[in-house]
Amino acid sequence: MEEAELLVDAASRLSEPFLLVIVGEFNSGKSTFINALLGRKYLQEGVVPTTNEITLLSYSEVDSESIERCERHPDGQFTCYLSAPILKEMNLVDTPGTNVILQRQQRLTEEYVPRADLILFVLSSDRPLTESEVGFLQYVQQWKKKVVFVLNKLDLYRNSDELEEATAFIKENARKLLNTEDVTLFPVSSRSALEVKLSYSNNNDREHHGEVLLSDPRWRSSKFYDLEHYLLSFLDGSTDNGKERVRLKLETPIGIADRLLTSCQRLVKLEYEKAIDDLTSIRDLVSGANSYALKIEADSNSWQKQISSLIERAKSRAITLMESTLQLSNIDLIFTYMLTGEKGPSAKATSFVQNDILSPALDDAADLLSEYSKWLSSSNTREANLYLECFHERWNSLVSQEESGSSDRTELVNEGEKLSIKALDGFSATAAAKVFEEEIREVATGTFGGLGVAGLSASLLTSVLTTTLEDLLALALCSAGGFLAISNFPGRRKLAVEKVSKAADELSRKVNEAIQKDISQSASQLVQFVDTASKPYQEACQRKIDWLQGVQGELSAVERKLQTLKIDIQNLHG
Repeated sequence: MEEAELLVDAASRLSEPFLLVIVGEFNSGKSTFINALLGRKYLQEGVVPTTNEITLLSYSEVDSESIERCERHPDGQFTCYLSAPILKEMNLVDTPGTNVILQRQQRLTEEYVPRADLILFVLSSDRPLTESEVGFLQYVQQWKKKVVFVLNKLDLYRNSDELEEATAFIKENARKLLNTEDVTLFPVSSRSALEVKLSYSNNNDREHHGEVLLSDPRWRSSKFYDLEHYLLSFLDGSTDNGKERVRLKLETPIGIADRLLTSCQRLVKLEYEKAIDDLTSIRDLVSGANSYALKIEADSNSWQKQISSLIERAKSRAITLMESTLQLSNIDLIFTYMLTGEKGPSAKATSFVQNDILSPALDDAADLLSEYSKWLSSSNTREANLYLECFHERWNSLVSQEESGSSDRTELVNEGEKLSIKALDGFSATAAAKVFEEEIREVATGTFGGLGVAGLSASLLTSVLTTTLEDLLALALCSAGGFLAISNFPGRRKLAVEKVSKAADELSRKVNEAIQKDISQSASQLVQFVDTASKPYQEACQRKIDWLQGVQGELSAVERKLQTLKIDIQNLHG
């Protein structure tokens, strides 16, 4: 039975007889004790069957053995209707031995201990407080029930010293186990008490029955009278125990409510702490997305190195070609530009730059950037999926599928993809080849275009002199202007090479800047994506926290009401 149902049941039983639950180990003499209390052999040899099930003993209105009966319920519990007078105002519950309680008999601990108004714990003198009894008492303590100990088989002790030693041992340990200084213990001999009662069972003088028993030394030596008087005093409202009976009866539902409240407070506290931890974990996870930029930047270094290396190789080849083209040994190229201004041998170099250096390099760069964009897209999508899976696996119970939504992960890298490839859009292999040619032309014309007549005379000499290049250069040097032009040639060539190098470096810079923007934008988009994806979970956690705080407030109000009821119950008949 659930604790909430126990509370309702206990409250509904306030007008019913006092519920006395009797527990003890198998062979502790529990059945003999109950028979002695009832005055007949109802258990074992009587109408009550021998069983390991729970048995509720109630009063039968008709004083006839033919009417006395037991009914077995589908759940295995017995309810027996007996004519014993003590059952008029007190119901007894006989339970299986604490050392043989099976899983299917958990009703003892789940139902009857919480509902008990008083618990009688029967101990055997030959083995008081065994391991199973200690374990059961620890459970009983959780419900803060009043426990009265019965030390049965008193006649096993040889003298009063042994009895005092045993009672001291039991009381000391009971105080620790039940966390109370008030321990009630009755040493009795149930067998002797039952024998005495049975010997006077045919005595119809009910009025003087007690006096007759007291006159028997066996009854006095059994010490059963003290226990019986104690229990019967609970039925007399004018006695202190009678007043305590009322308090105990009222405290039963209060105790269940208190236990239920404590359990609820503990569960709510755990749920509240878990909700706080969940919200903190989600926020930490979102904050962790900021470190993705550092991670992806480190992972992108190899791509940047590959692209930079590709551009550097193309630059190196173009510079080498320019330097080999702009040699004084290429005198035919120089004078072609100087005299006609038309393309000559440079056309081959220009075509080579375009077709063999720049175009392949640009194609390779475009392919590399395309692969890079795919890698970046894949990395971002994978990272986004990891966050989504983490949210779903850890906090799926907090939100519905509609609340969690479906994020479009393809949008994470679209802008980065355009930026990186767009860096190459402004660079044309054809245009670059033309610039390359113009630089060669500018070096040639800028160097030799001002030679004038002296240069022309030197040129004409080449038609009549079948000589080497050194002879032609010597002719050019015949004039002061030719000497000056040639001396400027290395400087102009260096400037042209620097322009080519600068153009290549600028392209490399733009591409790397685009890659950095890709990374920055992708990281920013991922952070935004994670923040958006986490919103339903954060909001759900916050709603749960707010709700649990409200529940805690309500439970605190219930706790104050229970405390007031406890005080009122303690003040009854005060």
